[in-house]
Amino acid sequence: MNALAEDTDAVREEPPPGTPGYQDLAFAFARLAKGDSEGALKYARRARNLAPDYEMPVRLLADILSKLGRPAEAVEVIDGFVASHKHSMTLIAQRGHLRKRLLDVAGAEADLRSARQSGALTKEQVAAIDVALFDLQMDAAYKDIDETRLNEAIKKAQAARELDPKAEAPVRLIADANSRLGRMEAALAELNLYASQNKPSGRLLAQRAYLRRAMKDIKGAEADFEAALAAPDIQPNEKLQLNNALAEASKAEQDAIAQAELAEVYKAIEERDYRRAAQAARDVRAKYPKAEPPLLALMAALNSSRKAQQAVKEADLYIKDNAPSSTLLAQRGYSRRATGDLRGAIEDFNAALAQPGLEPPQEKRIKLALAEAKRASESGGRFAGAEATPLEQALNSGYDALKLGRLDAAVRAAREAHGLDPKAEEPVLLLLSALLRQGRKSDALAEANRYLASVPQSPEVLAQRGFIRRQTGDVSGAAADFEQALKNGLPADQKVTVARALEEARYTLVAEKAFKALAARDWGTALRYGLAAESFAHANEAVFRVTIAALAGLGRKDEALKKSNALIGRGKASGEAYAQRGFLRKGLEDNDGAYADFVKALERGDLPPAQKVAVEHELAAARALAYEKAGDVTRARDELVNFAQSHPNYADGWSTLGQFYARQKEYTSAVSAYESSLAVERRGEVLLNAGYASVYVDRSKEALFFREAIDRWSSDPSLRERPARDREVIRTQIVEADASVRTNVVFNGMADRPKRWGGYQVQPSFETTLRFDGRHLPSFYGLECLVGGFWSQDQTRFREAYSRLGLRLRPIDGVNFSVSAEWQHHFTNNAPYNQLALSWGYGYGGFAYSSAGSAGAAGALEPAMLNYPHETKWQPLVSIATYGSYRVGERRYLNNAVGLLGYSYWDANSRTVLGAAAMGMGTYDSADARQFGFGVGPALVARAWLGGDYYRAYDGILSVQIGYLFPFGESRRQGGLNTTIGVSF
Repeated sequence: MNALAEDTDAVREEPPPGTPGYQDLAFAFARLAKGDSEGALKYARRARNLAPDYEMPVRLLADILSKLGRPAEAVEVIDGFVASHKHSMTLIAQRGHLRKRLLDVAGAEADLRSARQSGALTKEQVAAIDVALFDLQMDAAYKDIDETRLNEAIKKAQAARELDPKAEAPVRLIADANSRLGRMEAALAELNLYASQNKPSGRLLAQRAYLRRAMKDIKGAEADFEAALAAPDIQPNEKLQLNNALAEASKAEQDAIAQAELAEVYKAIEERDYRRAAQAARDVRAKYPKAEPPLLALMAALNSSRKAQQAVKEADLYIKDNAPSSTLLAQRGYSRRATGDLRGAIEDFNAALAQPGLEPPQEKRIKLALAEAKRASESGGRFAGAEATPLEQALNSGYDALKLGRLDAAVRAAREAHGLDPKAEEPVLLLLSALLRQGRKSDALAEANRYLASVPQSPEVLAQRGFIRRQTGDVSGAAADFEQALKNGLPADQKVTVARALEEARYTLVAEKAFKALAARDWGTALRYGLAAESFAHANEAVFRVTIAALAGLGRKDEALKKSNALIGRGKASGEAYAQRGFLRKGLEDNDGAYADFVKALERGDLPPAQKVAVEHELAAARALAYEKAGDVTRARDELVNFAQSHPNYADGWSTLGQFYARQKEYTSAVSAYESSLAVERRGEVLLNAGYASVYVDRSKEALFFREAIDRWSSDPSLRERPARDREVIRTQIVEADASVRTNVVFNGMADRPKRWGGYQVQPSFETTLRFDGRHLPSFYGLECLVGGFWSQDQTRFREAYSRLGLRLRPIDGVNFSVSAEWQHHFTNNAPYNQLALSWGYGYGGFAYSSAGSAGAAGALEPAMLNYPHETKWQPLVSIATYGSYRVGERRYLNNAVGLLGYSYWDANSRTVLGAAAMGMGTYDSADARQFGFGVGPALVARAWLGGDYYRAYDGILSVQIGYLFPFGESRRQGGLNTTIGVSF
């Protein structure tokens, strides 16, 4: 933080000629030019030591270390300089390239983007940074693709495309990810847009061809395959696969048409009318001689009628002039096996397995048939195997259609196979695969549910349903399916995958509970589930951050900091981890550590947008506070104003600015800043701050802010965790805010006093004040106008009565001291009828009332409105009140003082106070022959707060003070029973 107040001189590039380090720097460049890196390193180190405030030795030293294969040391050298010196963006760019070599992706991206956005680099440097940023984004995108984080991969590829709009790699990756997510239209749109604006490569055309084929745009696929084969970037070893794909695409078009006309064939097979089935198949085949489905249907009819040899002949005739699919080869293998031609069957099974794109179940069945044929061949006997059944033929046809992307055909074949054997797993698995490839997750789930209702123990369908449920967000159901599938004897080759999926599902369930509890601020539950999630082997950083946040929420901040240190110490921590530790350190008042963490969090470059703004706000607030402590209020204000204006939709920025203004006693600006914060987000804590600032600006706003805070108290996180007393304090503050007009009515009586000193006496009086607080009058804090009246008569018939009109000022905030000027109109002839009176008063403790005529309803003394019984307790009673007045017309000065010292009981339930005290009273009257009068004695005091509602703690206060005084001194007028009753409302 000490660096915050540094000067703003320009970067010091290199030492001037003749200064220390200049010659060594020149020698280092010379040695490096000759290829002597070790010699250059020695001179560069010397130049760095002799000229520690110059940047060029640092850049050269880092460059040499990088050339020597020591990039980590190079980064450390730059870090040391950047932390203590003003530096150029060229140095930051150099560090970014070094971090890229070290695979510090977040740090490299942060440095490179910062340097690029500074506008201080040359065109060549910007171009190099763009290339590096492009590589970083694409590397991260490819990693996400490998780890099936497809949406994240799309975002990173889109960021790379923004850096180089003509680059093809991001487009192909985006299309690939969209395709895997089932968003075929979006994938095709990306490829089409690029191809319309740029010359596409053969690989992009091939990618679009496969995509079009999957979307049944066979003609488009054929055109793209042909264009891809003619492209120069397609290598010879890649052309075979493309030629096969082109042939399959051409054939698929005919197959799709033929498939629709084969329903009659399979219906006849189901009815066991094999002759009709064979004839119908020959009729379709005659129309589509190049299509495979009619041949497969014919072979199914022939095999079903035990004419396997004829089926083989039909297949031979077709294969002679056409490239067979793996399905046809396998089908001919089954037929040859049925005829006893084991050698031919083995050849066909091997040829089928050699073709790419076989579905695992299909491959498994062909391998099983191959093994059986080999065993029979090795034993020297004829294999009495049956020909391919209609079920096998339907499955083979379905797998072949799935491989070619003919998903509707695959669904039909799977349903046909399922109809042939409703209890078999394989047709259902094929159907689920085809439906999922079509993006029909709900249909796939319904089919799985339907099958498992009749065959509940099927392990492979259970596992497949688990994967479907996981994709649809039903993680709990997925975990149950995975667990049951493993119990039911899942094949060994699937156990590892399903066991891993079960572990991931269990982790996800626990982690989600932790995240939900954290969002609800249920710290105990979040901690419990966070720790449980951490126990999983593949637990990610996010759950560790949940545990840390929960510990902090429970007040265990030291534990949270220790755990945060351990998380970051593992290496490769995210910016969010550094930001979290920064907030922890801030809460523990380690401001320097917090600042360092916030800087590191931004450097990582991976903060979510909202958290990035929060961290930038913390840094701005820290800098502003440092300026403020150094006495540079202008720079502190500029720092906070610039941040708030740069992020107008960030509520905390305005709130922090409001707090700064309040500290500077610029309350109008503070209220404005708080209102800007509340316009973005209504938050209880800000409402309270706005209310307190409004005390000095507009008490009507104060009341509104506090009332809204009361409304939000139970729902607002910033308020509901406060103690209940805080809410009651705000309710009393609302009463004070509403009291723009306040009336005090006081009755004082004296008895049991000798007549020569006045005897009994009664003194009723009242006073009403109107504050200058922004509600009815302009705001001038502490100023109020007053109107009142006073009447007094004692046993000697001495009478005094007057009315009052004036202004009073309470100049010291928080101290019950006032000065006033008032015009008095007297109704008796013992004083001038009209005269000016100058008065002052001071009170402490809020219970002592004056009983002298000069007190004028004790209007100079506030009855301690905020002294409210928030809790039931005993406490000392200490209160004093003094009031003085100079009547200009009479040239008469009056002063009196009252003091109470005792103990009191405060009852929160009844809102009352009872106390017993020793009471002392003294008066001075410059017009009296005996100017001073004193009295002491016991006293009782009581106070009750009356009325109130949901927002207001009370509506009025009733106060009683009864004392019996024993006079002493030259005047005995302060003796006898003294009673004062006051009401304030």
